Amino acid sequence: MKIAILGGTGSIGEGLALRWAVKHEVFVGSRKLEKAQVSTDRYRKILEESGNTCTITGCVNPDAVDQADVIVLSVPYEHVSSTIETIKPYLRDQIIISIVVPMKKDGHFLYTPPDSGCAATEIQSLLPEGVKLVSAFHNVSAKKLADIKKKLDMDVFICGDHEEANNVVSDLVKDIPGLNPMMAGPLEVSCMVESITPLLVNLAIYNKKKHLGIRSV
Repeated sequence: MKIAILGGTGSIGEGLALRWAVKHEVFVGSRKLEKAQVSTDRYRKILEESGNTCTITGCVNPDAVDQADVIVLSVPYEHVSSTIETIKPYLRDQIIISIVVPMKKDGHFLYTPPDSGCAATEIQSLLPEGVKLVSAFHNVSAKKLADIKKKLDMDVFICGDHEEANNVVSDLVKDIPGLNPMMAGPLEVSCMVESITPLLVNLAIYNKKKHLGIRSV
């Protein structure tokens, strides 16, 4: 499968690129080509030094989207609208995975959803018809994901309105050993899943923990 990761030079984007590039063709997207290429050179070196072969390419966001079957939107909330506007001419019938969490720091971290209720529903309103949006990967530790030697044991909550797209994302979760996909409900439920991210950060800070994730038991 061809996967574009927009924001692929960031923390969770890095982890997804490293984990998926051994099984899929990955395009790391950025607003700046040089930044994407520098990151992919580093990712490729990490994978090759660990004995893995990979297919990974650095692109500007529109080029990454134009080649992809699945697009991961892993950009800060404040850049969502401008990013979608840039890639919109290249969107067809792809699946988009939103990892976006609107939050702010005010001594501690707070979930700050838009008027629509959550980032996912707002993003859906910006997409052209035919593009299927799925919300996932919000509560996965980016640090653990990017350490390919680290064994993972975390659940990934999936929210979406299209069964076929949900199943594709579920399979992509399973492609990363130690991650377990769990359906959380339709897209509007994403508000509850997104809000867990600042909660986990606060728990880590106040309890002196690092890189928390979730496992349902």
